[in-house]
Amino acid sequence: MAIAEDLNVELSDVYEMEKRLGSQDMSFDMPVDEAAEESYAYPANYLQQHGADPSVLLENADWEGHGQDLLSEALADLDERSLDILSSRWLADKKATLHELAERYNVSAERIRQLEQNAMKKLRAAVVLEA
Repeated sequence: MAIAEDLNVELSDVYEMEKRLGSQDMSFDMPVDEAAEESYAYPANYLQQHGADPSVLLENADWEGHGQDLLSEALADLDERSLDILSSRWLADKKATLHELAERYNVSAERIRQLEQNAMKKLRAAVVLEA
């Protein structure tokens, strides 16, 4: 109690620090001669970050970049009207409706829907076939 008063801290803080200072240090890795049943107690066994394997991260980054390249190429292969329809329906901040696009191109909303579906099929086919 005197230590808590001298340091101007809570008594529970003093007890907590006493426990910390009185405990033994623990190895991060399990010693070689340790039994397997006791391996759970070592931080290396329960603090693993499974997604941090550099080879997996590099492979995922390459794969993602490859997919983006394929998508960019597929978008470049679309005709101007299909690209505009997809951009207006999926990429714009204010998404255009089928009826707005139908008025813009003087066709029915159903035709816009068909053009959109065909463009999406082309994009899927280009990305899936090349991947």
